[in-house]
Amino acid sequence: MLTTLATAAPYFHGGGFPFFVFPAFSFLFLVPLVVFAVSRRGGWRAVADARAVLADRFARGDISAEEYRARLSELSRK
Repeated sequence: MLTTLATAAPYFHGGGFPFFVFPAFSFLFLVPLVVFAVSRRGGWRAVADARAVLADRFARGDISAEEYRARLSELSRK
C-alpha cells in the first residue's frame, strides 16, 4: 500500500494538475492575438479604400491623369 501510494502520490491525493489551465490560458492568449491581427489588417484596408476614392475622383474628372498617377504611386510606396 505504501509503495503504491508513494508511486501515485502526486496525482492520487492532490487531484492532479488542473488541466483546465491549458484551455483557459490558450483562450486568454489567442483572443487578444486574433484581435490584434484583425486590427492590423485595417491598415491594408485603408490603403485599398484610399485607392478606390482616388479612382472615383479620377473617374469623375476631379483630378487629372498626372495627379492620379502621382497619388497612386505615393499610395503604393506606403
